[in-house]
Amino acid sequence: MKFKNVVKKLKEVDYGAFFGSKAFLIGGCLVIIAAAIVVNALLPANTDKKTDGGNQILGNSVLVGGEAENEEATDYFTQAVIDRENTRNEAMDVLQAIADNPDALADAKEEAMAGIAAMAKEMSAEATIEQLVKAKGFSQCVCIVSDNKASVVVDSKENLTAAQVAQILEIVYLETGILPSDTKVMASM
Repeated sequence: MKFKNVVKKLKEVDYGAFFGSKAFLIGGCLVIIAAAIVVNALLPANTDKKTDGGNQILGNSVLVGGEAENEEATDYFTQAVIDRENTRNEAMDVLQAIADNPDALADAKEEAMAGIAAMAKEMSAEATIEQLVKAKGFSQCVCIVSDNKASVVVDSKENLTAAQVAQILEIVYLETGILPSDTKVMASM
């Protein structure tokens, strides 16, 4: 095909119908959600928090008369959970907007509702996995489940033993059905 034919065909395309379609709207929303997740994962956490003069962050609970044993690790896990929740809330808001839009096609609304249900299921699985891993003796745990993959980070001062990794992989598999080959287990040292 010659260049003139390609240009001619491009001029014949009805771009107004394409950009005005519901499929374009859904695709655009999914791209925005994916971009928000990528940007959130790539940006460093904001650690410039206002304090009242000590090491206490305003708005957070404070242990009076004692010190946190592993404050840096606790901060990592707290920040990881906050980041995960913020990302999920942004994605949930976009999906809810599609589901609530009276102009959206029924298929778009069904996809949005399925996305919301999938996120709710992932959130429930993450919370259960975190609690079960903590029950195995780890003081802190954060789990992220997405797209049939899981990542689990536990607070451990030493490398994880094969038995500990196997226990965590089993918990993830039993709660989500995600295979061990699709699960990452890491220790935050």
